Amino acid sequence: MIIQIQGSVQYQITLDPSTWIFDDRKVTLEEALNNTNNNEEILFSDDKEWNRQIIEGTTKPPTLKSEKKFKKKELLEKTFIMNLSPFLEYTEPERGEDAMITFTHDNGTTILPFSERKYYFAQFSKDGKRLYDDNMIDLHIIKNGNLKETLEHVTEIRFS
Repeated sequence: MIIQIQGSVQYQITLDPSTWIFDDRKVTLEEALNNTNNNEEILFSDDKEWNRQIIEGTTKPPTLKSEKKFKKKELLEKTFIMNLSPFLEYTEPERGEDAMITFTHDNGTTILPFSERKYYFAQFSKDGKRLYDDNMIDLHIIKNGNLKETLEHVTEIRFS
């Protein structure tokens, strides 16, 4: 399954959390809670890898850092999250910073401000496995390394 971001937006986009394991923007849940961000520079000595760095550096989602940072074993054992901020921004909400986002989840609906999007993280895997059979996510609100709230099994994201 996929999650569509809908509502009062210029562009409705579709999220496919099953592909995020290959995306460089993912972090482990532990890294987010410890408020660590490892933005290490990638350097190559041979021309083949250097060319690949240039080519992949311009693609979205970026994957080159993940290939260097995570070993296959880690990808199959760790719990990963993805910041939702870039995806929410791509939609270009009609109300701008004043927009509100309704997340539909197992316990009902929760309305959160778009202006705090940098704190919204989607957990898409746990211990190297997808979180849910239907490929949905949990939404974690993480501020300064502290988990403030978790919305379990988010099935819809709608702007108002």
